Amino acid sequence: MVDINSKKSVRPRMRLLPPLHAVKVFFSSLYGKNAPLKIAASQEQIARINRHSCRAKLPSPDRVSFLHTGSREGRRVIFIHGTPGNARGWADYLLDVPAGLTYIALDRPGYGLSEPEHAVVSLERQAQAVAPLLMTVGNKKAILVGHSSGASIAMQAALDNPDRVGGLLLLAGAFDPELEEAIWLQTIGTCKPISKLLSRPINNANHELLSLKRGLIAQSERLHRISIPVTIVHGDADPLVPVANVSYLRRRLTNAELEELVLKHIDHFIPWHSKPTIDASLERLISRVRMTE
Repeated sequence: MVDINSKKSVRPRMRLLPPLHAVKVFFSSLYGKNAPLKIAASQEQIARINRHSCRAKLPSPDRVSFLHTGSREGRRVIFIHGTPGNARGWADYLLDVPAGLTYIALDRPGYGLSEPEHAVVSLERQAQAVAPLLMTVGNKKAILVGHSSGASIAMQAALDNPDRVGGLLLLAGAFDPELEEAIWLQTIGTCKPISKLLSRPINNANHELLSLKRGLIAQSERLHRISIPVTIVHGDADPLVPVANVSYLRRRLTNAELEELVLKHIDHFIPWHSKPTIDASLERLISRVRMTE
């Protein structure tokens, strides 16, 4: 494991948060200074990014909306947001595409402009929404970049589409079922009197997070099948998804080519305040994928 800021070993953080701190963390994840909406790109710049849609085979064919930039003939790099979120959260990356690559960020089912209106809590069904975007250009397979629960979905998409995914970049990803602990706000938020007062993304996020542990248990039995290059980036000060997920993946991804980066004093929102690190990690990952093709 590589700690790019310190030579000291990184100790896993406690996964059980005191109730008042849990409330603070929950709301800071939505509205805090490092929340997804705090991006450098202007609304005008985001509006100029090409938006398209495709149909995904969920229980019924649902429309999946996505943003698309870069070379149409380049290798596809697909960005998958967490819970809640939407494609616009990746705008700073979509406006800074290296030559020869295609960047795509989707609104996951239940968020943004994608269907359905209600929550899609299954990792398998969320991965089905990614599948239509996994276009291989020449012999160049797609790279998946996932943040938080989006990393769990990226892993699921790679498991379900092994011939079309060439590499994984997992940012603050949730994988260890034993580290998933719902806070009381999430449970209360699913009650009808309260859920009616909440927005669609918050409602759907509550349902997703309460079901995530079950999905990770099922996924854990297949992780040994991953045999592609994988890069894991996690902050050691992440109060939402413990850094202990890194060691969990190291134990489970026994056939993958792993690179690990543990960022010192960094919280959960690394895509937005650690972009240079993510860009460099992605560049290295693509180089490793090229060597396997």
